Amino acid sequence: MPVIDRPSSIGSCCAAVLALLASAPGCAAGTELSPVIVDGERASLDGSGATIRVDVDPLSAIDLAELLAGLPGVQVRSAGGLGSYSEAGLRGSNGRQVRVLLDGLPLDTGGGEASSLSLVSPLLLSSVEVHKGRVPVGIGSGLAGTINLRSRTTLPAPLAAQARLGSFGERQVHAAAQLADPVQFAAGTREADNDFTYRNTFGAFDPADPERNRHEHRRNAGTRQHYAWLRYAGPMQLTAHAVDDTQELPTRLNAEGTAARLQTQSLALALSSPPGADWRTSLSHRHTRERFRDPVSELGLQAQDTRDDTRRSALSVNGTVGRLDAAARIEHEDYRSRDALDGGAAIDAERLAAETGLQWQSATPWQLDASLQLGWSRDRHDGDRPAHWRIEPAVGLSRRFDACRIAANLGHRERLPTFFERYGDRGLFKGNPELSPERAAYADLGTRCLLANVDMELTAFGQDLHDAISPTYNGQGIGRSVNTERALIYGIEFGAGRSWNGWDWHLGGTWQQTEDRSAVRASRGKQLPGRYEQQLDTRLSYGWPTLRLQYAFRYEAGQYYDSANLLEAEPLRRHDLAAFGSVGALGWTLQWLNLRDDNAEQFNGFPTPGRRWLLSLTWPATAVSSPRSSP
Repeated sequence: MPVIDRPSSIGSCCAAVLALLASAPGCAAGTELSPVIVDGERASLDGSGATIRVDVDPLSAIDLAELLAGLPGVQVRSAGGLGSYSEAGLRGSNGRQVRVLLDGLPLDTGGGEASSLSLVSPLLLSSVEVHKGRVPVGIGSGLAGTINLRSRTTLPAPLAAQARLGSFGERQVHAAAQLADPVQFAAGTREADNDFTYRNTFGAFDPADPERNRHEHRRNAGTRQHYAWLRYAGPMQLTAHAVDDTQELPTRLNAEGTAARLQTQSLALALSSPPGADWRTSLSHRHTRERFRDPVSELGLQAQDTRDDTRRSALSVNGTVGRLDAAARIEHEDYRSRDALDGGAAIDAERLAAETGLQWQSATPWQLDASLQLGWSRDRHDGDRPAHWRIEPAVGLSRRFDACRIAANLGHRERLPTFFERYGDRGLFKGNPELSPERAAYADLGTRCLLANVDMELTAFGQDLHDAISPTYNGQGIGRSVNTERALIYGIEFGAGRSWNGWDWHLGGTWQQTEDRSAVRASRGKQLPGRYEQQLDTRLSYGWPTLRLQYAFRYEAGQYYDSANLLEAEPLRRHDLAAFGSVGALGWTLQWLNLRDDNAEQFNGFPTPGRRWLLSLTWPATAVSSPRSSP
């Protein structure tokens, strides 16, 4: 792929934004901007920061990865099938550079893997907030942004239930009850065989099928999860969340009888001040235990039975005084990893971190939004106690022009290496205690307008990444994380929506370029692996009082598996159909997904399911989307 000149490309992006801004005075004076609303999606500006809010509909929410995949600037990568490992990146980032929170509590594990979206059932959630670029100081941010999952505070009835049945052995059951005015309990189970058919290009050579065109069932990819949720909303709010998740781990060869497994057990407790308090205080603790079993070395270079334990405790305080938001957080994390098959393979590490931040907004026509965060951390491992200070300034500017509003942001952030990257893990990765934190300078410039009753948004964004943490491998396949010098990410996000006479229409997409600017000759000037270049998502639906029909199309292209850009992924072209309705108090949805029957690969060698169907039932019925008036 040819290297695109950065100044001219960013200049073209900004010129496109400014051209749209120039049309703002021609909009109707005094028109109030409403959010873009399509199937519960709301795109808005919080100060100068862009936020997408997605209301979770239990009838249509397949899993958290599907919920996020069609949003502009969000890239979801899945190992394939319900319950399998999946992660989300923002604006060209990888999963480790995005912080995923559940009611403010981080979900990542001490081993350092990105937060797996499969560990949270969407049926527990009321909404999802995606903060791209600028993030409020009270939430806390990853290097590229934050995804905040919000649980349900109220139920549609004293007793609510959902059930789902689908292709490839997919089955889910969820129930929730308001046991008393302040007590809410929910529990569920979901599992899938994930035995869909696909073309296995890694299979053994067969003279009768030399091109490997024959399709076969995916083997040993089943998943099973049980979860429970309890909330007591008294003078202080107490929340408990438990998950028991088991995943079979297939090989790229799709070998029969693979015995590799990953079991994850997690228990989280949180005590917090009630919603709406002027000053919000939260004390939380999460214990996560992972067991990785590869008894006959089918996935790695040696037999393993690794047990990882992560304990994370955090105390946070945030509030508002006038136009000043203040936040402070102290966190302790303890990580222990041992291999039962190798008594000498053990890792013990701790991290103590503290941060504080201030954010201020002006009240002038040009709204200034400035923030400063200070952080300190100290790691402990094998007697070493490296400490690190970080400073993260950010400034934003926004203003309304009749029916349009513009916003711009500029800031700097850092990400500490994980224990996985710094100290190694599971016998396949050597640690690098000398790793420096990743650093990123980011900027964006965007507008939202209401033109001819069409809600539109357009944003140009860029990120200059230094000391990026990347894995390298030796001839035996042993990995080690190293800092690479520099990478550039830049692009455009766009969206539009309209509702009229019962019709709802939405179009969103992303064009982005990523460029490796390290000194490594083989990858310099090439695209960063695992990032698409184009993404497009469109939805069209029509609603009656008790029935709604929907068509959706998703397209992704321009992704490479490797740093040298020799292995290009096939484009994703996905067509979906769905019907939503109700019969009395029972709501139902029938979905036909991936009508082209493509097995797109989002991780190298791990296909996603082809054509499938899903039947969902919920009681009591959620409101079927009725015709909405124009915004």
